[in-house]
Amino acid sequence: MCNATFLMFLATLAALALLVLVIFSQPFIHVFYFLRTSAAGGVQFGVLGYCYGLTAVCSQKKFGYQFKPELLSSLPIAFVLYPVAAGLTLLGAVVLLPLFFSRRPPRWPYVAFGVLSTLAFLAAAAAFAITMWLFTVARDRFRTEGFTADYGPSTWMALAAVVLLLLVALNAGCGTCLGGRFGRQARHLAYTY
Repeated sequence: MCNATFLMFLATLAALALLVLVIFSQPFIHVFYFLRTSAAGGVQFGVLGYCYGLTAVCSQKKFGYQFKPELLSSLPIAFVLYPVAAGLTLLGAVVLLPLFFSRRPPRWPYVAFGVLSTLAFLAAAAAFAITMWLFTVARDRFRTEGFTADYGPSTWMALAAVVLLLLVALNAGCGTCLGGRFGRQARHLAYTY
């Protein structure tokens, strides 16, 4: 049976999968990156570092890496918001699990899920905004120097995760605060006419 709780659970898991893939983008998963440029023989940037395309040599895997002068040096530390958003999303999915095994579900999972999904959305949205600003500035600097520079798949995966988390947060927040519990009525209520 496909109910609203199950749909929220699936959407939360989908956002979690996207966030995990974004976190483990370049230098771990080489097909996922935020920005690719032709500078230095080709460089691809991810959350935890960057790799050169020709030599396959990668930077040290850490938050807050530097690639001067094109990449602003202080902002990649803000990529730590992606794992924060993923952790909050995972907690939100775990909080929904008791709803699948209870005949009369308690009220607290709805409230906890609403709070966790909203916090996950805020963390992911902040991380995405910083990512877009950082890599747009870097892309423009690379292009000014005469190199090609384009966004990669991680950019769009992060955007998809943010949109999913927004939809989940809105549904959970409105359903919880307005008493709908993700739908129009609680599962244990039945009306006869």
